[in-house]
Amino acid sequence: MAKCKNVDIKSAIKIVTQAAKEYEENLNDRHFMVVYQEEAETKIVYFGFRDFNFLHLTGVNTTLKAKQFYKACLEHKLAGRDIIDLKKGKTQQKLAVIPYLSKILYNNCMIGYSIQNGIYLQADYFVGNTKAVLSVGFRFGENVDYPVTLYNGDVRKMIKPACKVLAIFTKRFDDKKYNQCTYLSKGQQIGKLKLDDAARNLLEEALVRDSVD
Repeated sequence: MAKCKNVDIKSAIKIVTQAAKEYEENLNDRHFMVVYQEEAETKIVYFGFRDFNFLHLTGVNTTLKAKQFYKACLEHKLAGRDIIDLKKGKTQQKLAVIPYLSKILYNNCMIGYSIQNGIYLQADYFVGNTKAVLSVGFRFGENVDYPVTLYNGDVRKMIKPACKVLAIFTKRFDDKKYNQCTYLSKGQQIGKLKLDDAARNLLEEALVRDSVD
């Protein structure tokens, strides 16, 4: 678990401003296809990140609306007067781990369905890094799923079963096909993943072709 010491408003502004910059570079307006293995079966989830998701992931209680908050962070215009307090819910815990958010889908990670473990969790499933620091909760959506929370801790304590991620692909939300592989498990080849036709057709042909020996 990442160390969670209380931060003041000045420090919080610095944290979320940097996190917004990295969110913009790696996550915003992107959809992700996560291929994972549950026992002997290969499964897939699709989710996306937008500018209005960022505020909720920080946990900050602010006078600004979600898009205004994100824009203020990107433009380095977020001020102390914009923040009401940092004590709402799990704000301090979220601020401790949000610096890791932008890279979670570009590295080895695990995924699994949310379990009832005595903690109120609003997510249907979690993706967590293997350093047992950050877990991102997602809720099922109509077209793609969407992020709803961050958790400071080991994802294996929050999911069952804990499934191995085989590959992660991304695209801009308005692109038709996934054109970048952000993570591929050791020993895997994109062209040899056990995908159904619908999923395989969502990958750019060059991405599949160039991965096969």
